[in-house]
Amino acid sequence: MFTPGSKYLIAITGLSAVSFALYMLLVHPSAIGAVALIGLLAATSLLTGITLFTRDGHASEGQTSAAALDTPTPSMWPLVGAAGFALLLVGTITTPIVFIFGIVAMLAALVEWTVQAWSERSSADVAYNAQIRQRILNPIEYPILAAVGIAVIIFSFSRVMLAINKDAGAIIFIAAAAAISLVGVLISVRPQLKKSIVGTIAVVAALGLVGAGIAGMGVGMREELVVAAQEDHYAHKECGAEKSEHFDKGVSETISATSGADATIELIDGKLTAHAQGIEGLQDSITVRRSNPINIIFRNKDAGEFRLSAYLGKTKVADGVSEDLITCTQLLPQGAEQWLTFTIAKPSVSGEPYTLSIPGLAGQSVEVVVP
Repeated sequence: MFTPGSKYLIAITGLSAVSFALYMLLVHPSAIGAVALIGLLAATSLLTGITLFTRDGHASEGQTSAAALDTPTPSMWPLVGAAGFALLLVGTITTPIVFIFGIVAMLAALVEWTVQAWSERSSADVAYNAQIRQRILNPIEYPILAAVGIAVIIFSFSRVMLAINKDAGAIIFIAAAAAISLVGVLISVRPQLKKSIVGTIAVVAALGLVGAGIAGMGVGMREELVVAAQEDHYAHKECGAEKSEHFDKGVSETISATSGADATIELIDGKLTAHAQGIEGLQDSITVRRSNPINIIFRNKDAGEFRLSAYLGKTKVADGVSEDLITCTQLLPQGAEQWLTFTIAKPSVSGEPYTLSIPGLAGQSVEVVVP
């Protein structure tokens, strides 16, 4: 027998289902309206099921009324679950990260609410029930909350450091570290301080840092970082003869081991020479394996700064448009050495050989043969 409340909810659920079906057929299956209607259908279906299961709270003959039992402890997890479901719906039409947050919130609400409901019915002792819940969930909650808290602090601090001037960033970093150390010393020499005071200090500091992080996100990254991100300074190799402002910064002039080298290329008195692994004497070409990483050591023994550049053929960037595929070392001073690693997927073709050369030094190159 259907109760009055369940009849209303069944009618609303049926109307939602019909509206959703008509919207999908007549309007557009991926529009925002379809998402809203399926959300309404899911919500009313859930409420209908709960109403049918609880029979509107009416007790049948032979059953004890719910009013005669202890009232369950108030819980925030239904609200968290509803918020997670809302994020889930919003994430389907916005960004995947919102969708993931919705799933996480719903799973957390499901686990927490289930354990809470079970623990409240384990005995008639409220304190014992609360202890059971703590023993089950605290070992899970504390590490997760600690990880989330640390992540929020790190992210907030990073937003601040990216927004301000790099010189001011060093000063702020030192000041923050000094303040944390000072507070730690004060707490250690005054162990009789109330826990509430220590907790208040920690909460105020965390809220201040999060607020500063939000402000930093609003300001955005400082101009030099924005320009660097747009121009891809630190990933794009500038392989010309001139010194690159970004790619040639912090040059590595030595290598730790040479056992994995396929060949050694040296620049001596304006002449490029090659020493192939396992072959005696100087070579004007080297033979390498196809589709395998090739490790070349470049040593600059000439006066001045030079780099070794590898021409690896052409790559297609658009229909009918191709560009040279080039990789290189940094600009090395005299006496420095550096690895150059690359992979060639296609065999070399007569007339368009792969080469190793020195930009700005004409007539000096080593051919790379790929069988």
